[in-house]
Amino acid sequence: MAEESDLSRTEPASSQRLQQARKAGDVPRSAELTAWVVLLATLGMLGWLMPRLLAALQNLTASAFFSAAQPFSRLYMDAVQSVLWAVLPLLLIIMVASLAAPLLMSGWVFAPQQTRFNLLRVNVFKVLSRLFSANFWFDGLLAVLKLVLLAVAIIWILASGEGVQGLAGLSQNVALGHTAAWLERGLLALATALALVAALDVGWRWWRYLRRHAMSWRDVLAEAREAEVSPELRARLRDRQQQAGQPALAEGAATLRPGAQSIDEVIG
Repeated sequence: MAEESDLSRTEPASSQRLQQARKAGDVPRSAELTAWVVLLATLGMLGWLMPRLLAALQNLTASAFFSAAQPFSRLYMDAVQSVLWAVLPLLLIIMVASLAAPLLMSGWVFAPQQTRFNLLRVNVFKVLSRLFSANFWFDGLLAVLKLVLLAVAIIWILASGEGVQGLAGLSQNVALGHTAAWLERGLLALATALALVAALDVGWRWWRYLRRHAMSWRDVLAEAREAEVSPELRARLRDRQQQAGQPALAEGAATLRPGAQSIDEVIG
């Protein structure tokens, strides 16, 4: 029955159905996109804070040696405070990126009903059925692909390195410049690999979301009937449906409204 129902849903989801799903908190989410945005924000912030952070860490190390006999001296505590102030912007940008990244895919959604406790969600058979779902197999294949891409990126990074022996004969500034360029290429390769994984995950989540809300001809006709009902009656029927658990609004609209049009008149 489930396969027959899926095959009968040949029409794309209407804007009304997607809006109703959005109000219920049903929107596509991508954990890979969030991780990629957080990584980019972290790398960008580190590139900006690196001189300040290195100076603070160097000052902390020096003060730790100077005040070894007095671990809680004023000099040491000032150094610790400078490190904390240097790290604080990095922590803030990570928090902001983790909160803003989901908005890139589906925007802001406020659905307080999703926070209510519902015993129907605690279903062992539903959890077991997810092990054989398409999302489960896609997540497994995506994890394998991520490992392969990261391994390829790391191998390329190591193969393109200058080597420790090659840097030993250079001056300090030149060696640091080569090391910084090598690290930059490595981070760019890792970010590119994760960007490919995020793009695949976003495309899959959107396709599955639209497929889950696809409509059959019966749904299209029911939505056409609902469009013929006055807004006041629709609001009244929706309230009854939420309070008493009645069938869908589209099926009850024609019986509660005198003189409702037939299906042929709606689609004619």
